[in-house]
Amino acid sequence: MYKPLKSILLLLGSTLLFTACAATKIANRGDLPGVELRNGYATYLSQPSFSEQLTHVTALETRVIALGSEEPLTLGALGSALIEINPASLTGHYALTRFYQHVDASAAAEQHERMFQLLQDQILTTGDGSAARPYQVLSKADAELLVRSQGKSLVGGIYQNNEASPLQLLLLSRATSMSPVTRDCFDLSSLLPAVGGQEVGPASAGNPWDVLRILADSNDSAARAAIGTYLAKQRRYESAIGWLQLASREDNLLAHTLLARIFWYQSGLVGRELDNDQAATTRQTAEELTQLAVDNHVKAIGLGSTESMYTLGRLLLEDSTMPAVDRSSPLAVSPQTKRERAVSLLEQAGDLGHAESLLYLASQYQRGTLLPANEDRANRLFAEAANLRNPKAVISYARYIAASPERRSETQLIPLLRELADADNAEAMVVLGNLYAKGVSVKRSSRAAVRWYKRAVAQVQASHHGNAAVINEVAWNLAVSNQKGLLKPSYAQAIMDTMMRSNKQVQSHPEYLDTWAATYAANGNFIKAIELQKRALHYARIQERTDVIAILQTHLESFEAGANITDRTP
Repeated sequence: MYKPLKSILLLLGSTLLFTACAATKIANRGDLPGVELRNGYATYLSQPSFSEQLTHVTALETRVIALGSEEPLTLGALGSALIEINPASLTGHYALTRFYQHVDASAAAEQHERMFQLLQDQILTTGDGSAARPYQVLSKADAELLVRSQGKSLVGGIYQNNEASPLQLLLLSRATSMSPVTRDCFDLSSLLPAVGGQEVGPASAGNPWDVLRILADSNDSAARAAIGTYLAKQRRYESAIGWLQLASREDNLLAHTLLARIFWYQSGLVGRELDNDQAATTRQTAEELTQLAVDNHVKAIGLGSTESMYTLGRLLLEDSTMPAVDRSSPLAVSPQTKRERAVSLLEQAGDLGHAESLLYLASQYQRGTLLPANEDRANRLFAEAANLRNPKAVISYARYIAASPERRSETQLIPLLRELADADNAEAMVVLGNLYAKGVSVKRSSRAAVRWYKRAVAQVQASHHGNAAVINEVAWNLAVSNQKGLLKPSYAQAIMDTMMRSNKQVQSHPEYLDTWAATYAANGNFIKAIELQKRALHYARIQERTDVIAILQTHLESFEAGANITDRTP
């Protein structure tokens, strides 16, 4: 049975002895170049009392990562212990490489450096770092070293789980302070059955919480972030804050962003009747909680969080009633300065690839509400967002361009839309139909427009999660268009009949009932159109939809007069 603390003290106290004796032994080992990842992992996982073993190994690895290249003599003792337990330990070979380089034992240093590279190459063949195909490793330290070997600095991490990978580590990193944050996923699920006392089997075996507790007790920031996130989802906010603050001590971007969300949420609870864990929020004022939220967003921004840049940027623009807080806060400034800082944060997020920030800025310049109206700037920002190949951005830009004949696309919009359509994005197909119907960015063609509309409908109808808005838009366009080549009233009524009769969720939706009524009017059935339009008005009044009641009433009057709806669609 291992006694982790005692073992570490013995290791740290025997550095000179290691230098004289153990170093020579390891340098002369002939089995090192033959270490194979899978066999090394299997040997390590099959050891008895693995829970205590994991605690011991994690403590050693944490020490190695904390030291980096400092105290190289200590790294030698730590590395020796690690590869004695697990010959396939990246962290162990890293530590010994640094140790031998320090004592000028070049042959031994090259041997362990070569082993590090061989094992790293083997890990890279186990996946691609995505959530669907994570790399297979046995420790966070090995995962960190793999990321750092690619010239990137870590900025956060958290353990997650899914059906295929019940213990998956997400690490966030970036190459420079001006680079976007990248994501790498690692599967540590093989630890679960070993900790649970089972034979090593499928990745799905075992409960991740036993391992997370061990890792969290060993100062693993990602494990603490995972526990904090779980507690937050359970609305146990005070306990969640404690764990997340521990996680944030290592500059964990994810911990800071979640803390910011919790504090912001709690600032809105002050003065309300609370119970259980939430009651503790009343000890702090709304201003104090707001400041804590801002502080954590600022720290996350320093680590490259585009989400915090976006959130804080919007807050600066939209919340004019924000109470005064610490003078160092970006909130305690004049309205003009707040706007400038907001735009700067949103542009910074956009430069790092955050399409939502660019879309938000573009919409504000288009509307001219929170920012001065500027169509040229709006057009440029919409185009920049679309160039990121974000589906929402591409579609938003296409709709923006189609809305006015004066606007000209500043990107290759049609190829971007076709790329989405080829990936079965039904809304992209509808937008392509709209562009062909209007002759925007393409030669005008009602026939091509109808083909795209019908393709979109077929895609939605074949999907288990059909997009009702797509069918509604197509039916409206083909039922009320003032372009003769686009009028397909029978088809429009047929697709609305199918959707409205089979989808209970849309049967009380005023806009969809309005379209359904319009398709019957387009086919000359005004009795049915009036019945459906009255139903649309009924639900609009119940739902207090003051934004649509007037137009619904106008359409009803048209149907009662025997006139269908004609619109300049799309």
